[in-house]
Amino acid sequence: MQLDFASMAILITINLGVMGLALPLVMGSPISRAAQHAQRYFVLQAAAWALILSASRVRGTPWDMVLSVGATCAASAALWQMAQALQQWLGPRPLRRWLLILSILAPAGFAVLFQHPAWRMAWYSLCHALMIISLGWMCLRPRRTVSNAWRYMMAACSILMAAGLFTRAYLAGWTPWLQDFAQDNSVNHVFALIAQLCGTLFLVSMLVAWRDETNQKLRDMAMTDQLTGLANRHALLQKAPEMQAHAHRQKIPLALVLLDIDYFKTVNDQHGHVIGDQALQLLAQVLRQHTRGDEIASRWGGEEFCLLLYAQTETVEKFYQRLSEALQAQSLHDLGFGLQLSAGCAIQMPHYSYSLTQLLQYADAALYTAKSQGRGQLSFQTSPLPPPLAPACTLQGRTL
Repeated sequence: MQLDFASMAILITINLGVMGLALPLVMGSPISRAAQHAQRYFVLQAAAWALILSASRVRGTPWDMVLSVGATCAASAALWQMAQALQQWLGPRPLRRWLLILSILAPAGFAVLFQHPAWRMAWYSLCHALMIISLGWMCLRPRRTVSNAWRYMMAACSILMAAGLFTRAYLAGWTPWLQDFAQDNSVNHVFALIAQLCGTLFLVSMLVAWRDETNQKLRDMAMTDQLTGLANRHALLQKAPEMQAHAHRQKIPLALVLLDIDYFKTVNDQHGHVIGDQALQLLAQVLRQHTRGDEIASRWGGEEFCLLLYAQTETVEKFYQRLSEALQAQSLHDLGFGLQLSAGCAIQMPHYSYSLTQLLQYADAALYTAKSQGRGQLSFQTSPLPPPLAPACTLQGRTL
């Protein structure tokens, strides 16, 4: 049995619509922002094919222009939604502004050229091809760690679709063979088959991308303290060797700072554990505001926090002063009472290479000194550090 274009369009519309509606069922609820954009892509593509089919049934009536322009708007909006999904999955994407401009110009030009069927088809096919190529380019060079398979599959589908659209633009504008989107001929049949194939492969790509996103969220959860949102102990232990090696190569000091909230047990006893949790979250918020992207602040255990900073003694002192003042002011405003910090610091100087455990021992001793001398202050290890010690067990968080 030979299918005509109308039958093929109906099958594509149903297929894309089912894909869009089924995505939340496959991914679970609630789905991520990226998955929402992907779902809208399939729904809008289904709407575009439905409108194309409807417009072909009312040629020569006022509804023809309304439905045809609506189809081009839906198809352009679908590609913009896909660009938004890629932005969420891969990080900032190039060509998004260019794609947005094309998604406006394509239906606008189609409407202006509506009385010239061949040229309106050539114009929209050309613009649509450029948008598809832009999407393929956006799949390259991710800013985040993702698998290559789904990105390359999407890029390959984009090239295939764009090739079909460029061919259709040429045939519509410079030959008499193609005059309408819904014309029942071999060119449109081949394009419909390509659209069906690429739609299916796009769905597979979206599912793999969603799997990557889910796995990354699980990895982030494993490296994040659930109460404060800071890195946890495991994350710091993973990051520290990299930072130590960088400091050693660049000949810059690396400071390890242990700090905790003074009299935290009293806070819990007098105000309750809910307020105690809020105090920890407040300190975490202040730490995020005062640490740079190449540094790390983690919750070490209980009310104790551990920081790794590229800084020397004077810089750490200024950092501690800013941190203490910010925490004092913010806690008075949010909690109704002030919080103060004690801190101990050990600094790995460029000419020495210490293990993280040894730095922790020195910082822990400095923190003990700060607390024994009255709290609310920063103490340093004896400078310079003695020669590296033999490996020792990692210290546990401690409350004083």
